[in-house]
Amino acid sequence: MKNSLKLRISISAVIFLVVIIVGYKIVETQVRNTIGTPEQVADNRIMDAKKVADKKLADAKIVADKVVANAKVTETKKLAVAKTLAAKKLADADADADSNSEQPKELGYTNYVNNRYLYSIMYPNNLKVVDDHANGQGNMLKSDDQKVSLQIYGTNNTANDNINSIYSKAIKSTKMYYKVKSGNWFVISYVEGDKIIYQKKVVGKGSINTFIFKFPANEKDKYTKVVEKLEKSFKAPSTDISH
Repeated sequence: MKNSLKLRISISAVIFLVVIIVGYKIVETQVRNTIGTPEQVADNRIMDAKKVADKKLADAKIVADKVVANAKVTETKKLAVAKTLAAKKLADADADADSNSEQPKELGYTNYVNNRYLYSIMYPNNLKVVDDHANGQGNMLKSDDQKVSLQIYGTNNTANDNINSIYSKAIKSTKMYYKVKSGNWFVISYVEGDKIIYQKKVVGKGSINTFIFKFPANEKDKYTKVVEKLEKSFKAPSTDISH
């Protein structure tokens, strides 16, 4: 009986040992299948590292491509803006050149004083005296091409006219597009044929002083400043007496 019990115990121990050994082998095999050999582990790590490196490289390439694309867009915009500014400057320069070419050259002026009637005026140097009025009344000046003229003269007010009567006659005889009267003077401007006529009179009890400026209608812009200079410089301080 005792030997039988010992045998059973021995057999059980052997079986238990076999079970342990088999279990260990199974676990070892599973671990090996999961982890692999050292060479396989190293290969797996290399593959994983390569995957990570490839992903980082791909991400870096995407970022770099985006930066390059943005830089190209920025440069394209800058180039477009630069071209626009350059074109505008060129257009402005052309416009300035055209404007300057259309502007008259700066004219010099000469001060004329009439010794008899004592009136004075500044006239442009491109006009030359072509005729002296009789008895020192004034002068007729013209340009070399005869297209522009300035008539300046004084007369005694023998008819005892006043500013209102002379002004009324002046605006009735022609079609005015500009007229103004103030104090003892008036200005009228009208078109006669292909010429613009600009006239100013200063009327006094003793004498009347006048200038009449004529220039081509198609050169109005050119002579605007000349008209302003003539009008502002015309002085007639001695119309209260006859001369």
